[in-house]
Amino acid sequence: MNDRVNGLEGMRGLAAFWVYTHHFLLIFYPVFYLGQHTWVNHIFNSDLAVSWFFVHSGFVLAWKGRNLSSPDYKMNLIDQSLRRYLRLLPPVLVSILATYFVMIFQLNFNHQYGTLLGSKWLSQYLQFEPNILEALKQSFFSLYFDFKSSTTYNPSLWTIGYELISSYLLFLSLALFGWWKKSLWPFLLLTLIVSPWKGMMCFMLGAFLTRLPEHKVHPFFIGLITFCGFFLSDLDGSYRSYARCLGAGLLMYALLHAPKIRSILARKYFHRLGEISYSLYAFHFLVLASLTSYLGYIWNAHLDFKLIIAVYLISTLCLFFISYLSWKWVDGPGIVLAKKFSRYFL
Repeated sequence: MNDRVNGLEGMRGLAAFWVYTHHFLLIFYPVFYLGQHTWVNHIFNSDLAVSWFFVHSGFVLAWKGRNLSSPDYKMNLIDQSLRRYLRLLPPVLVSILATYFVMIFQLNFNHQYGTLLGSKWLSQYLQFEPNILEALKQSFFSLYFDFKSSTTYNPSLWTIGYELISSYLLFLSLALFGWWKKSLWPFLLLTLIVSPWKGMMCFMLGAFLTRLPEHKVHPFFIGLITFCGFFLSDLDGSYRSYARCLGAGLLMYALLHAPKIRSILARKYFHRLGEISYSLYAFHFLVLASLTSYLGYIWNAHLDFKLIIAVYLISTLCLFFISYLSWKWVDGPGIVLAKKFSRYFL
């Protein structure tokens, strides 16, 4: 397995696309998620996609240092710590500023279309006066440490604060235990203790999986583990978040031991989807609030299934185009900037 593990990038892309499609369905077919639960809900549970993102982040952040010697291990942790905030910031900043200008020019139609549909989910957002200082404050601080859904420019980015805080808590855990060859046991213990707070359980599960020794798993057990992962992901009750984190961890474990699936996910188009996944995730609500809502409003698309399909295809193509441009001109340069920032101090 290479440094990022063959195929995981493609799975990350599918998970981001999964969240976008979920939000699209919340507009046009909310009963799919809010109606009676069926086996379909277990598979297409967007909360599972987010939990899988967190497991994936924990895995990737812990993967590189698993075989490094003590000096290199410490430098790797410092390097990642210096990079992390700047790594996350650029798509966040540009997506929020883009939403600000869309609101300034009154190009968001989510409230009008949401009101027409009776969709509280769609109509509740972006109902405030745009303010450039507030947009910048959210981009650099509030989104991570003081997120408020009623005044946010991008409700989908509630996960970024969890991502940042959990990353640094994981770095601390890796500094305390990660150098130890049997560090999987402290990570397993921490996983059970922290529960799903701020996504930490998922991050710890991801780190735990990097410390497991190489071993083979029979295909039957991979199938059983996959079934259990989907089943746990959509349980109801007081332990639902805990169960969903475990489900995401099981699905990651199954994927790591399914080389044929990962080889498919490593193919060109899946890999490219993975590369643009962060930008896709960051910009998808803006597309839904502007283009998707506008087309739905002027076409009364909710009255005709064919028009819903047309709106979905147009919105998806637009989102892919924006995400590709963001990956090329925002996310990619942001990664380079984060590396330069780290090297400056190291």
